[in-house]
Amino acid sequence: MKKKTIIMSLIGLIAVIGIAGGGFFYYRWHQQQAELAAVKTTAKAYTSAFQKRNYTQMIKSIDTTHLTGKDYKYTPNQVIARNEAVFTRVGASQIKINGVTVTKKSDTNYRLHFNVVMQTALGELNMPNYETAIRLVNNHWRVVWSPAMLFPQMTGKSTVQLSRITPKRGEILDRNGDPLAENGGANEAGMVRGKLGTGQTRTDNLNKISTTFGVSVADLEKLLNQSWVTDDNFVPIKTVTNQTALTGVAYQAVTRRSYPIGEASAQLIGYVGAVTAEDLKKHPELAVGDEIGKTGLERYYNKELQGQAGGDLTINNNGIEAHSLIQRDATDGHNVKLTIDRAKQVKAYQQLNGKKGSVVTMDPKNGQILTLVSSPSYDPNKFVAGISQSDYNQYANNADHPFVSRFAQGYAPGSTFKMITAGIALDNGTITPNTTRTIAGLKWRKDSSWGSYQVTRVENVATENMTQALVHSDNIWFAQTALQMGSAAFLKGVTPFVNQKDDLPLTMTKAQISNDGKLSREVLLADTAYGQGQLLLSPVQQAVAYSAIADGGKMQLPTLLLSKTAGQTTVLKENSAAAVKTALTQVVSDPAGTAHSLQISGHTIAAKTGTAELKATQDTNGPTNGFLMALDADNNSYLMVAMMEDAGSDTVVNAMKPYVASLY
Repeated sequence: MKKKTIIMSLIGLIAVIGIAGGGFFYYRWHQQQAELAAVKTTAKAYTSAFQKRNYTQMIKSIDTTHLTGKDYKYTPNQVIARNEAVFTRVGASQIKINGVTVTKKSDTNYRLHFNVVMQTALGELNMPNYETAIRLVNNHWRVVWSPAMLFPQMTGKSTVQLSRITPKRGEILDRNGDPLAENGGANEAGMVRGKLGTGQTRTDNLNKISTTFGVSVADLEKLLNQSWVTDDNFVPIKTVTNQTALTGVAYQAVTRRSYPIGEASAQLIGYVGAVTAEDLKKHPELAVGDEIGKTGLERYYNKELQGQAGGDLTINNNGIEAHSLIQRDATDGHNVKLTIDRAKQVKAYQQLNGKKGSVVTMDPKNGQILTLVSSPSYDPNKFVAGISQSDYNQYANNADHPFVSRFAQGYAPGSTFKMITAGIALDNGTITPNTTRTIAGLKWRKDSSWGSYQVTRVENVATENMTQALVHSDNIWFAQTALQMGSAAFLKGVTPFVNQKDDLPLTMTKAQISNDGKLSREVLLADTAYGQGQLLLSPVQQAVAYSAIADGGKMQLPTLLLSKTAGQTTVLKENSAAAVKTALTQVVSDPAGTAHSLQISGHTIAAKTGTAELKATQDTNGPTNGFLMALDADNNSYLMVAMMEDAGSDTVVNAMKPYVASLY
């Protein structure tokens, strides 16, 4: 029994020792896992802040007691500043870190390894093999930072050098190769912050600069306070013709964008300007001093026009090149050739004579847009040069809104739209060209359900067929036609004209038949038939819609690029379009026609006028917009839609006749 008891005791003792040993190893394993997790958390915090270029956050993960090496000695703030300076210089963005590993070396030391891919001013940079220690400091795991954590090849004496070659910006040309936006030489005035002085001396110098260049001191201060500016940088102010000697001011020859026809194409072409800090965030391939498209086609086609910068990005040590990071040749931007005809653009703009309006001219056979004019306008050259606040205020406070692209704004088209109603009605059999309506007086309503509302017309003509109704521009005739047709048939016919699928680089108001897309009320249907109601089309959209009348029922979609072919959509029967087109020639040739004064000897012109009323209440005075659609009925060489705000159609016809004559 004694022997058995001793054996059992030994077994118990071994079991206790086993349990105790297992508990010890489990505790040690758990401690190691917690330690590894803490190290990984530090590594993640550091690399995440690195990716985001948040160096203030990054310093929290760094051993700030160990910022001294053989050839460097930094404070935490200097580490932050050094990171910001280096990565700003190279244009670093879209930083991605991968391959992060941590390897234990001792109880107080791990090894951190990762790779970096970033975009720079010269393209993508792939930098593998970042390596440093993570060590225990006052019970916290911290990354050991050195200059090699900027780039692995760097030491304390290294500098990053960026030699950058700016590409030549492509030009915007008209259909004949004449420039609408070109590169030319100019002299640019700029400030050097370190030479302005301090205190009252600095204030006096800024006041002199402000007076000389017409730029407020507040704006000068904004320029000097940009994040990239140092005491030695040249900070551009504006392009100048005279080089006045001023303390703190320097001059340099620059290639400057210019716009030969200025105001005549400003809303279409737009302008370029110096990149801002916000631009640099979105476009890391750019650098301080570069230009970028700010508005219009300069902005839309900026990628094609801009080209690709070239140069060298190197790490140097005391003037001796240590390592080349990127080397790339510059690639100049591509020219963009438009369908616009510069001479026609200028002529059309001149005929508006500063009045609020627009002229859209297109070739109805292929959709090539020949003019896109908006008036009044502004001089884009002033913006490239650095517009003064007073000049900008004159534009911004102008009640006629010179920045607005009127060719892209929605308007009630007025009576020009009657040609579409006529075409639809012919197509679905509501009328024939010989359909005659008998109408008495200048006002008409269907019945008492319309209340006091009546459709009005200008000419009291007793009987009219379709051609005569177009010649006299009879609202009542077309209102009755739409009511006879019914809203369902009218909507079916008109929808393709309104739902155009253009691919123009323009911000254009969406066309609409009505606010809700329906014509559920008879009055609204009647008004829409003659281009009023809630119908809205931009002058560009009107030109596209009316091209179906010009080209045998095929609505020609538009294009602004000479190299691009635009599509067509058949929206009317050929004989319907032909009948309307023939009737529109009578609008010009008939002495009673609303566009008779547009007649030009030796040419057959089809035209339709329109005066859209913007009254709040019927039978009251209110503003009107005048419209003219004119097309070459002989050869289909042009289709023009002109619009003038606060005017009648007679004013538009008289203003546009010299322009129409120039199209032959």
